Amino acid sequence: MSIRDSQREMYERLYKEHGKDARALLHADRESQHERFLMLTRCFDHETEPFSVHVIGCSFGHLGDYIGQGWPHARYSGSDICPPFIEECRRRFPDGDFFLRDVSTELPEDRYDYVVLCGTFNIPQDSDRDEWQRFVYSMIEAMYGMCRKAIGVTFLTTYVDPGRERPDLYYQDEKHLLDFVARRLSRHFVLDSEGPLYEYTIRVYRPEYVW
Repeated sequence: MSIRDSQREMYERLYKEHGKDARALLHADRESQHERFLMLTRCFDHETEPFSVHVIGCSFGHLGDYIGQGWPHARYSGSDICPPFIEECRRRFPDGDFFLRDVSTELPEDRYDYVVLCGTFNIPQDSDRDEWQRFVYSMIEAMYGMCRKAIGVTFLTTYVDPGRERPDLYYQDEKHLLDFVARRLSRHFVLDSEGPLYEYTIRVYRPEYVW
């Protein structure tokens, strides 16, 4: 089974179990979900004029709600591989554009100021770890290709306290990630691990946009 099919099957199963709750998206609760959103939206927390945000893995639009509260002038859109998620976003955000697609397989022509992703890379399931790493990098490259200004992505940190590491989770090596970003995308990046979770966010800015 491909990574895309495996991920789609997992999220559709969780949707049947938990409905539209944050747990269907593998967040422990709404509080931890919002902590991730806080770190991710630092990409554009300086924006005062209208701008566009595209969410990879838009799911039920929870991040869209968060963006709408803090940045009502933002234009929100998204992509997902699960049909029920896209249907829900189209219903809840009729002014936005939502696509059923995997952007890592073919780079879309549409472009946005910011492209962000939250939590998708944490659960590889039965995927080979090397194959999963290639998937991670291909998705980040696609996101960077879709953005005009910057991308933001969340990861689990490798700096986990003894006894807390789980074999079913994917902890992205920070050094390898930074080497990939600096050599393949842009030397203008921020690795942010300020929050209370055992996670970090990387924000990568296009050189022409560094202010």
